[in-house]
Amino acid sequence: MKLDGLDVAIAGAGVGGLALGTMLTRFGARVTLYDQMEAPRAVGSGFVLQPTGAQVLAAIGLLDPIATRGRRIDRMVGRLKDGGKPVLDVRYRSGEFGIAVQRVALFDVLFEAARASGVTFEASARINGVEPGQQARFVFVDGRRSAPADLVIDAMGANSPVGNRPDSELSYGALWATVPFPHGGAFQENLLEQRYHRASRMAGVLPVGTAREGAPDMATFFWSLRTTDYAVWQKAGRNAWLDAVSKLWPDAVPLAAIAEPVHARYRHLTRQPVIGRHAVKIGDAWHATSPQLGQGANMALLDAASLTSALVHAEDIDAAVARHLRQRQMHVRSYQFLSQVLTPFYQSDSRLLPALRDHLIAPITTLLGIRAIISTLVTGDLLDPVGRLRLSQAFGSETGVRVHA
Repeated sequence: MKLDGLDVAIAGAGVGGLALGTMLTRFGARVTLYDQMEAPRAVGSGFVLQPTGAQVLAAIGLLDPIATRGRRIDRMVGRLKDGGKPVLDVRYRSGEFGIAVQRVALFDVLFEAARASGVTFEASARINGVEPGQQARFVFVDGRRSAPADLVIDAMGANSPVGNRPDSELSYGALWATVPFPHGGAFQENLLEQRYHRASRMAGVLPVGTAREGAPDMATFFWSLRTTDYAVWQKAGRNAWLDAVSKLWPDAVPLAAIAEPVHARYRHLTRQPVIGRHAVKIGDAWHATSPQLGQGANMALLDAASLTSALVHAEDIDAAVARHLRQRQMHVRSYQFLSQVLTPFYQSDSRLLPALRDHLIAPITTLLGIRAIISTLVTGDLLDPVGRLRLSQAFGSETGVRVHA
């Protein structure tokens, strides 16, 4: 269908909302993006852009500026405390790699692309409901309604107030901080490293490149923490934390010493993606998981590309929504299941599961065939989610940009 003149309203200026707004305006849609912040800004730590998400950004011509700011990641290694036995070793397939990037760097690129393409931004817009229909609307907390739109999108993340949300908060969250990367030290620029003590304690260091041109190289340092223990951690003070970091991973103490950590809480939930007629959810508002598989931002990019591709290829909005769900539901369900099954092996109070991880699962994953399967899972390529979207057909003919790895 032709998108010229299609009115679209999106709630949430995160990865999915910004990417979707950019894609749709480039095809001629009129997009208004509502965000609760006084001015849209990045929220969150560094992450790894996997080949799936990278192909989406390549299709809309935004991969190069992200790759320039980020750091190529060739391997992910997890060891038991003090640098002991490796229990996780994921390598990319030949010719593939991840790109570790600060969220602020990705946000800046996506935000500028959205503005340049003609997206209209409405800040300080607190939304708590949707009125579906032929002309759908957002409902604001003060009772006002947004202007009618042909399609409304909830991209407000795991804490979206739209739709039923059971108590889905995971028992473990994390402290994370962005710190200067210690060149010449114990850490490698192309490696995501983690240390574990059972499943109750985990730390990680991820090189994430620069926020913008001329800025220093940074790393994300993260420390798993039971959510109910956060107040205890605060009360204990910095020295107690540094002592705990030293016992788990001495090399990481200098990073923790200068960190200004933020406490992140995580949810695992799967909502119905269709709110009602001409109203749908994308990204974490539809499917939120723990960060163990690192797929959140990549899945949001896939959702945005899928919905855009479906609108371009379908005859009308209803058919496009149906097509979008066919393209995405199996991939989403698979990773929701995998996240639910695998997370307790790395973040939980269990003693049995990490023992199985260390003494049974870890040796099996070193086998050649199993290693390839693990790589497919971590890169997000299970069930070929990009191939289903026909990105080159949807975007290549219109933007002149071809998909590349």
